[in-house]
Amino acid sequence: GFLYCCTSLKTVNLSCLQNVSRIGSHFLSYCPLLEIVDFCSFEKVTKIGYSFLSNCSSLKTISNISGLRNVKCIEEYYENTYFLYECGSLEPIDASVPGYECLSEEMKKEFERIQKRIR
Repeated sequence: GFLYCCTSLKTVNLSCLQNVSRIGSHFLSYCPLLEIVDFCSFEKVTKIGYSFLSNCSSLKTISNISGLRNVKCIEEYYENTYFLYECGSLEPIDASVPGYECLSEEMKKEFERIQKRIR
């Protein structure tokens, strides 16, 4: 996994990923101090590997969620995507968040599952 288990990582600039179409498994997983992720440069991403942003216990804010609008698939591992898994500090991500309306149905369903798990 890229940026996997970065235990001292607090912030990350993902603008270098503006031409990436697929994010592999365990990307930004096990980064316990990471607080904010901005998806402004994710417009070309169509597929995300499993365990993306999992076990980031300090993650509070996701900015520019509309950057995920072209994601149509999140890989599963044993029938779970582990997307934003064990991120209990995360602010709610629902229809009230700007940009949510432009997400694919797959992403909306995933965020609904996350909200049920967190609450």
